[in-house]
Order: sequence, then structure tokens, then C-alpha cells
Amino acid sequence: MAKHSEFWLDKHPETIREVEIDGRNLTFNQVVAVARHGAEVRLSESARRRVACCRVMVDLLIEQNAVVYGLTTGFGKLRDVPIPPKQAARLQLNLLRSHACGVGRPLPEDVARAAVLLRANTLAGGHSGVRPCVIDNLLHLLNDRLYPYIPSQGSVGSSGDLAPLSHLALVLIGDPAGKIYDPEKARPARGFVETSNEEDFVHLPSDIEELERLREAHGWRWNRLDLGPKEGLALNNGTQIMTALGALALADTCHLVQAAELAGAMSLESRLGVMSALAPEIHRVRPVPHQADVAARLRVYTQDSEILGLILNSAYLNRAIQRLSDCADELGMLMRDREVTGEEATALPRRVRRRITEEHIPQLRALLEQAKEKYLDVQPSDTTRHGTAGAKARGQIVLFNRLMAPIRRGITLSYHEMQRTTFPPAEKARAFMADTLKDLEAAVPAVPPVQDDYSFRCLPQVLACTHHAVEQVARVLQAEINSATDNPLLFPPQPPDGWESMEAETYGAWLREEPERMLACLDGVQCGGNFHGEPVAQMMDYLAVSVAEVGNIAERRIAHLVDKNMSNGLPGFLIESTGLNSGFMIPQYTAAALVSENKGLCHPASVDSIPTSANTEDHNSMGTIAARKCVKVIENVRTVVAIEIFAAFQALSFRQPFLPGSRIQAMVAALEEHGLRRLEDDRFLQDDILLCRRLLREGKLVDLLLFPGSEIAG
Repeated sequence: MAKHSEFWLDKHPETIREVEIDGRNLTFNQVVAVARHGAEVRLSESARRRVACCRVMVDLLIEQNAVVYGLTTGFGKLRDVPIPPKQAARLQLNLLRSHACGVGRPLPEDVARAAVLLRANTLAGGHSGVRPCVIDNLLHLLNDRLYPYIPSQGSVGSSGDLAPLSHLALVLIGDPAGKIYDPEKARPARGFVETSNEEDFVHLPSDIEELERLREAHGWRWNRLDLGPKEGLALNNGTQIMTALGALALADTCHLVQAAELAGAMSLESRLGVMSALAPEIHRVRPVPHQADVAARLRVYTQDSEILGLILNSAYLNRAIQRLSDCADELGMLMRDREVTGEEATALPRRVRRRITEEHIPQLRALLEQAKEKYLDVQPSDTTRHGTAGAKARGQIVLFNRLMAPIRRGITLSYHEMQRTTFPPAEKARAFMADTLKDLEAAVPAVPPVQDDYSFRCLPQVLACTHHAVEQVARVLQAEINSATDNPLLFPPQPPDGWESMEAETYGAWLREEPERMLACLDGVQCGGNFHGEPVAQMMDYLAVSVAEVGNIAERRIAHLVDKNMSNGLPGFLIESTGLNSGFMIPQYTAAALVSENKGLCHPASVDSIPTSANTEDHNSMGTIAARKCVKVIENVRTVVAIEIFAAFQALSFRQPFLPGSRIQAMVAALEEHGLRRLEDDRFLQDDILLCRRLLREGKLVDLLLFPGSEIAG
């Protein structure tokens, strides 16, 4: 069995209708289900009790006038400035208003929803000191489909994502400075806005009656919330923006690397790849994680291929048939258009034209049918074991050369007769005939091909690295989405029988019974650095580099397919009549531009740091910058893979009548069903590229070819 990465969307997220959060067990599938498919979210009862008990500890510290960072002091550089308890609520509001300084385009709705979910989940862990109603209001934002305005720029990744999370928190508390996506604007059919501009958002009303009118009109459960001590700091101090970007980027990468395998298999088929590079023996002796699995899946995707199982190059034969047809048309046109007296002058060209249409073309077509019906006896499983240099391949070379010998002789005779004709200028017809002979020579190689260029031969080795990166990144992000990442963190004293089962009032009474328990509350306030985004930052940089390599190697395969000197018989730029048509010339340019752009985007953000808050926060992660760059790299690579699929779709048409593996056939059929058409003459190609990209983004092509669960038969 050929396994995919340990991290896998093992259940379609769209099938998840409800998610329960407790701060400890949220999964990637659930994040995607909430962010992109509108799953409802609720807080578990055990987490609700835990959060309420932690809040009792905060209230007790306030009662005792304890000096606690973030409760009764300022923030950052102002950590030693005491704040009177009666101003604690004002302190939290000032924090959010002053920190909401983000700029740039707003985050797309799926990222905003993921951030809201992750913020609620980290608070549900019961170490932040908020009231349960704060989490409830966050969940109301999700369940009411309220899309908060969160600018994408302004975070340095510690203390967490202060600026963007402050914008989110302003919406949560109903502050008039907060903005939401205009509820009067039409939304897409799926109910989510993928891209938006700042003008699509409106400020929350400052008038209470107007807010109530909106709530009633739209059925919102969310309402304006007054902050208590510590709650503003708990809302904007954490890594939830970078982690939301990272979690969705990881899910996209998971689908993208599958699609890249399928695209690579299509290109391998269309270029007549050498299957020996996928031999299990090769990958067994280099036990790098996932390498053998990628090779096994490529063997599955190309299983039952007629193209890879035959040494005969049908692209050259199809071109020879086309050239002969063009030659006959040219001769017919010349005889019609020129005034020729006497039968003798036209006898030879008429005879050649008749021989082309009645003998040469039918013979070549019959050869293709014979090859498809009788001589397709080398299957991918055989070539994987023995290689195309094996005895069967050499036998096919002898066989097809023998079958083609009389056809070549007949066409050579016709060509020589054309050379001797005195018929008025037939240079173009003779050139067609000469090119036909070259195609026939190239249709059967002199020796079996031994190996492909690296972008085909080394596909398992390269994509294995991306699978490995997915696993590494998933392990870090899985921990991060269930982590407490604000500061300070609260660790309430635990009763002997466990406090999570206690009601808040009972727990408060228990704390007040003994003075030592009051001191334990003070000792339970711990200042640390879990808000530092370095783990996410490094993983996002790592993922960006790994995904960029998927695009780099895919672009090289596109370049091979469009280059007639490298494509094993495919026409230049994958279209006939080059010159008149540019074909796939510029799609390859676009792919080259995107992979080149990725090289700059892959410069790691995490190796940079710039001090903030008067040098108190003197090392920052730049995690949100790394995550945003990673998302852009993924978008670029998705487009490159879409271009490769489009190019391979076109290239496979030149291998007819031979068919690719059954799963690649299914992929071609799906592309056609969704409206992709073969390029006969130049047309506007952006729509085709965007179609393929959309199908990849929605996972439709991957869903078609993958099998239930996380495994496929090897």
C-alpha cells in the first residue's frame, strides 16, 4: 500500500456539520470545515467549567489588589506602570483600540473564520482568564456568518499577532471602530467571500438601537460585549492569524501535492517517459520517507497505459499522416489552379496523389490500429521490472521496423517521383513528403530509450520532500492550534478531587477557604513567551520552500512538452502550424514567471527580526509574514500545476489512438466534462488556465482519482 503523508484530510471537511471545541482536541479537518464550509461551533461543557473556574481566579486577584501583568499593569514597555482596579476595563479597551493599527488588504473570509475559531479554541483551554461569554461571542461571529475586517499586514509575529487580532477583537466587542463585511452586500452561492476590498466592509454602528435593528434583521446571536480585566489582552495576544493562514495553507498543500503527482503522471505519459525510474527496487535502496510511495502512486496512475507500453511513437505517425494529407491537398490545389495542357504533364503528380490517398495514408492508419490491437504486449508492470531497454522493447523495435519497411519504401518511391516531375512548382509538396520520411524514421527509435531528464526521472525524489515537509509542518501546527499562546497564562490551584468538574461558585468558595490558596492563585500567574511565533514562522518558511520546488520541477516538465527538440515527437508549442499559431508558448512563460517570483518569496522571513516596543520586544518571529508569503507561493504553484495539466491534456491528444492509464483517462474526461477543450488554433488561454486552477483549488480532480481513506493500492 502506498501511503500519503501522516497528515491527511482523512474525511471530507464539507461533511462535518458541527464542531465542539475544548482547547485541546481541534483538528485540521475541523478547522477547514468551519473556515470554508460553515460548520457550526460550540464550546464543550467541560471546557466551559474550566474557563469559568479560571475566571474566578482572576476575580479573586482583582479583589486582593494584586499586581499582575495585564490585569493591573500596563503592557509591553509599560509593564511596570500600575493601573487602579477601577480602570481595569478601560485598560483592556484602550489596549485593543491602540493596537488595531493593521494595514493592507483584508484577510479572505476563510482565514478570518479560521482565526476566530483558533482564538476561541485557545481561550477554551482555560488558561487565559476570560469569561465563558467571551468565547460564546466569538462562536456567535462564526455561527452568524459575520465576516470581520482583519487587515493582513501589521504583525511582526510576537507578542503574537497583536495588530490583526485587535481588529478582530474590536468586532467581537461591538466597538464602532470595528468593521464587518457589509451584510447588505450579495454573497456568493457558497456563502463565503474569497477576496474582498476594504470598501466591502462597514463600521459597526455606534448607536445601540441601530445595532439591535441589524441583529434582528439578520438573526444574529452576536452582540456587543463589555470587556472585563485581562480579556482584551487574552484576545489580541497570540499566534492565531499566522496559524490560521498556516493551517489552511497546509490543507491546500495537501491537495496540491496530490495534484502535482497527477500532473507529473500526465506529463510522463505525454512525453513517453521511461518507467524504469519508478521501479520499486530503485526506491527500496534509498529509504527516504515517501519516495517509494510517490513512485508507487505514479505506477498506479499510469497503470494499463497503452502509450507507455509501446515503443512506437504515434505522434510521429500522426504527423506523417497529416503531412501526407497536406501533400495531397497541395498537389490537388496546384493541378486545379494552374493551366496545364495535356495529360502527360499531370500524369505523375496525379499518380503520386492517388498513391498517397489510397495507399500511404491507409497503410499508416492500419499500422496504428495493428499496433493498438495486436502488438501492445509490454505493460507498465513489465517495463517497471525490466526497463524499456529490455528484450521486449528491442523486439518491438525489430517488429515495427519490419512492418514499416514497405511503407517507407513506397513513400520514398513517391518522393523520388516527385523530385523528377516537371510539373510546375511543387516544392511545398516535396517538402511535405521529405518531412514525412523523417517522421517515419523517428517513429521507431534506433535503440530503446534508457532514461528521462531529471524533471521526469526524479519526480518521486522531489515530491517526497514536500510530503515530508507537510508532515513536519502538520506536527507543529497541530500543537499550535491547541495551545495557550497569550500572556500571562493562568494556572489555577487544583482541588484534590479536580476543579474541572466544579461549578465556578463552588470553586471560588473553595479558594477563599484558605489563605494559602489565595497565594497559590498569585503564584499561578505565569508570564512567558508562548505568543512568540517562531515555531509557526520557521514551518511556514520551510513549507514555502518545499512547495516552491513542486512548481520548479513542474515548470521544467512544461518546458519539455512545448519544446519539439525535447518532447519525443510532440509538435512545437503543442500545436500544429506553429508560426501562424503560438500555442503553448506563453503559458510556459507564465509558469516560468511564477516560479521565478517564488524564488524571492522563499527568502525566509523567520531569519529576520526587528525590535519593537522600545526594545522590550527585541526579537520577533515575522511568522505572519512567513505565512502570507507561503500562501502566495502555494497560489503560484497551483497555477503552474494547472498549466502543466492543461499542457499535458493537449499533449496526450497527439498520442492517439493510444490511451494513457485508466486514471489519467478519467482525469482527461473530467477536464473535458468541465469545459476544457483541445487547442486547435490560437485562442484566449487565460480562461483555460483559470478553469484548471479552479478545479485544483476545489479538489475536484484529486477527489476523482484518489481512493477512500488515506491509502491507495500500490
